[in-house]
Amino acid sequence: MLAALNTALIQGAYYNRYVNVGVSYAFFGYAKYQEMMAGVTLARSFGRFSLGLQGNYVAIYCGDELKYRGTFIPQIGATVDITQKLTLGLHAFNPFWQQIHIDEDANRALPIVYSVGTDYRFMEHLRWAMQADYDVRSTYRIATALEWQAIDLLMIKAGVYYRQQFVGCMGIGITWDRLRLDAHFELNPTLGVTCQGRVSYSWSCAR
Repeated sequence: MLAALNTALIQGAYYNRYVNVGVSYAFFGYAKYQEMMAGVTLARSFGRFSLGLQGNYVAIYCGDELKYRGTFIPQIGATVDITQKLTLGLHAFNPFWQQIHIDEDANRALPIVYSVGTDYRFMEHLRWAMQADYDVRSTYRIATALEWQAIDLLMIKAGVYYRQQFVGCMGIGITWDRLRLDAHFELNPTLGVTCQGRVSYSWSCAR
């Protein structure tokens, strides 16, 4: 019998005039193998420049004997508005090359990813994004996508990325009041069609 594979991503955000706070939780795995990451984010805008810091706890399930093993890793991101339409972004995940210590003889390597991207707004409801990611221990990825805010409640996305092979993708985002639902679909030449979903809720005390 095949084991059931489960994935989940939950995010929330809290905004005020001084600092924005976000929380997230991601889970991937099944009964015999599991990965999870919980994070807290602090972000603030300084005019044309914005900075965000996130602390994550990453854990994996190592079997009935060892149970869970984990470690804390940071990530940092920054954006700057080059012009009114063009924004440049930089991001680093696990910049200090941390690993999960399993036992005296084994460590679990974690991704070390540096990213750079641009966001160009053709008009109010249409934007074009490009991003390049470099994983020190693995490979690189180049992606580009268009986002169209069809109506106030609905956003439509379409793009393609290359990581050893080309993968087409599309998605939709539905926003209702403070609740946001996202669905993402990929057409992978090897895996076929895969899909992911996300639910997020935000609230604010800004006056």
